[in-house]
Amino acid sequence: MNRDDHLNNIAKYVGRLEHEIRALNAVGRFDINSVAEDFLIPVIKLVFDCPDLQNLNNVRANFPAVDLGCTTNRIAFQVTTDGSSGKVEKTLEKFHQHRLDNTFDHLYVVALTEKQSSYTAKRLELAIGALAIPFDPAQHIVDWRDILARIRHLETSKLEAIDQYLAASWAKRDSNANFRDQLDKFLAFSTEKIEVEKTSRKYIPAIFVETYSTKEEMRLFANPLFFYRKIQDKLRRFSYDRLNASLRIAAQPELVSDVDASLLSAAPASFAELSAWLDRASDSIDVELAKVRPLSWYRGEGEAPYKPADPDSAGWMIARLQLEGAASGLTSRLNEARVLIDLIRNKIFLVTSMAGQGKTNFVCDLVENQFRLFAIPCLFIPARQLNGFAPGNRLFDYIAHNRYAPDGTKLHDYLTLFDQVAHDVQKPFVILIDGINEVTNLTSFNEELKAFCGAVCQYDWIKLVITCRSEFFDERFATMLNEPFAAHIHRVNDLRSKMTELSKARLLKAYLAHFSIKGSLQGQAKAFLENDLLLLRIFCERYEGSDIGYVTDIYKGDLFADYLRKKIDSFPQQHQAKALPTLFKIVAAMLAADDFSKLSVRDFTLEEHEIVRRFVEDDVILRREVESDGLAAAGDLAISFTYDELRDFVIAYRMVDRAAADQAQALTEILARLSSRPVYEGVYRYAYLLARRANNPAAIAACENATNFTEHFSLNVHLLPPAVQTSEDVARVKAILADAGATRRRRRIALFLLYRRDAAELLNISILIDHLNGLDEEEHATFIRAIFGGHRDYDPQAWRQSIDELVTDVGKDEGGRGLVRYAPHWLAFFLHAAAHAGWLERERVSTLFQEAGDAANCVEALALVRPAKTAAVQTLLADIAEPAGVPA
Repeated sequence: MNRDDHLNNIAKYVGRLEHEIRALNAVGRFDINSVAEDFLIPVIKLVFDCPDLQNLNNVRANFPAVDLGCTTNRIAFQVTTDGSSGKVEKTLEKFHQHRLDNTFDHLYVVALTEKQSSYTAKRLELAIGALAIPFDPAQHIVDWRDILARIRHLETSKLEAIDQYLAASWAKRDSNANFRDQLDKFLAFSTEKIEVEKTSRKYIPAIFVETYSTKEEMRLFANPLFFYRKIQDKLRRFSYDRLNASLRIAAQPELVSDVDASLLSAAPASFAELSAWLDRASDSIDVELAKVRPLSWYRGEGEAPYKPADPDSAGWMIARLQLEGAASGLTSRLNEARVLIDLIRNKIFLVTSMAGQGKTNFVCDLVENQFRLFAIPCLFIPARQLNGFAPGNRLFDYIAHNRYAPDGTKLHDYLTLFDQVAHDVQKPFVILIDGINEVTNLTSFNEELKAFCGAVCQYDWIKLVITCRSEFFDERFATMLNEPFAAHIHRVNDLRSKMTELSKARLLKAYLAHFSIKGSLQGQAKAFLENDLLLLRIFCERYEGSDIGYVTDIYKGDLFADYLRKKIDSFPQQHQAKALPTLFKIVAAMLAADDFSKLSVRDFTLEEHEIVRRFVEDDVILRREVESDGLAAAGDLAISFTYDELRDFVIAYRMVDRAAADQAQALTEILARLSSRPVYEGVYRYAYLLARRANNPAAIAACENATNFTEHFSLNVHLLPPAVQTSEDVARVKAILADAGATRRRRRIALFLLYRRDAAELLNISILIDHLNGLDEEEHATFIRAIFGGHRDYDPQAWRQSIDELVTDVGKDEGGRGLVRYAPHWLAFFLHAAAHAGWLERERVSTLFQEAGDAANCVEALALVRPAKTAAVQTLLADIAEPAGVPA
């Protein structure tokens, strides 16, 4: 190839670059400008003979005035699409202001599009005159025409080098562009898997409530160039002012922060800049920790504590605790900032928690909302779909199987492309693998997953999000934590534990709205559902589309029975009759094996296998469990109940059902055999409730003859529906209240009655008030102490303090309603308790009732308490009847 061929090729490539820059700038895309800086370096090196030319922004973020520089030949270049006099003037002013003439003798302004025909502005002349180096606009402001003119005079070997470089660069750019076109479709096809999760109800967007802390962690992990500011915020709030005040009192040297102000104002615009900034931030944190940590309670192992010159001085004695507290707070803040830095640098975000805690909802919401909003490229892999590929290479095959996937013969082909995408968009490429516990042959997949994680961690900006059930991870995948890449893992152990009370309330509301459930949940019912996601799911599926009215209690036995009935009715007709017997077969096998955590269904019939598959697929009644190791377990399916209480209910239902067929003795024997097993309490509870509900005398007798029946009755009486309550239950409750020797049991029953305010129920708060009214002075104090005291209280008067706090809470005038907001019977109990409050608190109670006047609920409450035997209550009633300062 001769000189003319090289020159023609170079002109063609340069013309294409100029065209692309103009087109992209016209639509507001200026990111090509910074890309062009690096793109031009090999060309400018040869054209201007500066062999050590480098991008100065890589040397120092936001390098002033110029972009490229060669310190060997002392030449600098400002690369810009703006060739105006104003732009050149500002460049020269910054060059002079930062004294760059000490480093460079020559300055060129490279206009990427086209320079002006002349530069005669007065302000530009003044800027040129202020420079300590020569600058001639005609010579030192260049555009492509000038560069091409210089290229024509280069020797042939340099022309060939430029031609080859530009040809290779454009070929690579074209290849990447083709891949990016396909990649968009590739990623879109992947995220369509989200719709499958919606159809299966594994992901229900309407009921997703973010766990705030985990969301904040994910933001830093997946979008660090946007959220690194959180680290800056931590460091901005770092100040020694409070600590120094204590050091002055202690007559100790004050501390001065060395955190560079530029660190707090920096705005990294690329991965390279961010990495450099994180290094600087980490170094600054180390410096400050070395100063403050010896003063704190959080010293490192073997780290010597701070030693004052005179530890016996009055100033040190006075200020020591205060300055240690201040130093500990600062140490915590610095450590929190360090954790955020580590989170950005981590490569694997691992979420492990129990079934039903919202892992799939979490990752699907990430893909559909967070990542889509911030245009973060991601690949979503529902792990159960890996089962369609041969073990050993499933993750690669899954990626390659996408019809939009580019050609690749090995995993690193794809990872290299994903990493290129991440650098193109300056955002991590995130791969999400949801539910690795759903992959079959877990042992082989564990090895494959570890190899995949190790490969991903070789790339700077590819990141992994993995979810797994806790027990599966601990038993099958825990060896991941021993791998070299374990240092790059950030683990969230329990999504649910990170939910605030407000988030739980929002989640409950969202569930009810999604399942079109009308009505009102209050008291125990609301508390049950807010704190138990699986129970909430069962409740909502049972009452979907219903008006539940006003619900204060949930009777789980009724709920489980109705839910199972509804779920079985949704099965194909040919499987409905066999569904419940299949569940009975499962619990019978568990009883026979004395193992309630896992069961192999290898010996089940084909129809039973299909029924089990349907239950497992739903993941609410049955779930898949970790298979046993060894050849004998190959191809086996191990299952368990997802919800332990539902398992106990099914066991109890089967036993009571059989007891109805004159096999009550079998129920007695099973209860006796299970009495030492962890499942006993649950099985007994539901056996008794089901027996009572069915009015099955034999089963009732078997339960009531069981050891320690009274204790079990006190534990489960709250689950007895009003329809089955009897006078015998009332007698049992009264007997427990009267048993001073069973403090916890009596307290349990008292609190149960306290919240049963419906007089239509046999077991209600009236029993508690009548009992309190009949107690003498000593018995009354003992009973109230049992309710308000704790068995771990070290202070013998702690129970009175609890009553004082109750009086304070009741005395809060919420919305000006005072006592009007309380039910009469509850106020009657309040009066009994307040009789043992402190003097000021009793005065406050008297005032509250006097202010309420003739409010109907207060009048009724006073009437309910009037028969009380104890003098303390009668004294309080007298104080209420006779306002302070008014003679009798």
